[in-house]
Amino acid sequence: MENMLIKRISTNNPEYTLSLSLRDLVLRKPLGLDIKQDNLSQEEKAIHFVVISGNKVVGTLFLIETDRNSYQMKQVAVHPDYQGQSVGTKLVLFAEKWAQDNEVQKIWLHARINAWSFYQKLGFIFTSDEYKQVGIVHKTMEKHYL
Repeated sequence: MENMLIKRISTNNPEYTLSLSLRDLVLRKPLGLDIKQDNLSQEEKAIHFVVISGNKVVGTLFLIETDRNSYQMKQVAVHPDYQGQSVGTKLVLFAEKWAQDNEVQKIWLHARINAWSFYQKLGFIFTSDEYKQVGIVHKTMEKHYL
């Protein structure tokens, strides 16, 4: 992994717009969807993280509080040119560090079938049967922290 910076951003940062473009490229366009059609109104309340290489956002995710000390991890995306280089792993670990520093007890997510092994390697466990979202098989996964 070349010289990359992982940091927390807000929806007011210029990197937020770049993170939306990355999410659109990786998570929406392949399904024939457009992120401009997504409801982004809750994102101001979310905790956003990005991986920056040069002047590009190459990884992104956000956490949104769902219950006291429980957060959902959403919209995890790594640019195709950077996949397989531990960018996603380092990004998730960075977000988990923030969560632990802020006394979060649980992170949960809707994992696409192609990402199950990625999250399992990071210690997430399945908590649901299979279901479909945006036409893709998912399972709910979670990880608990002390």
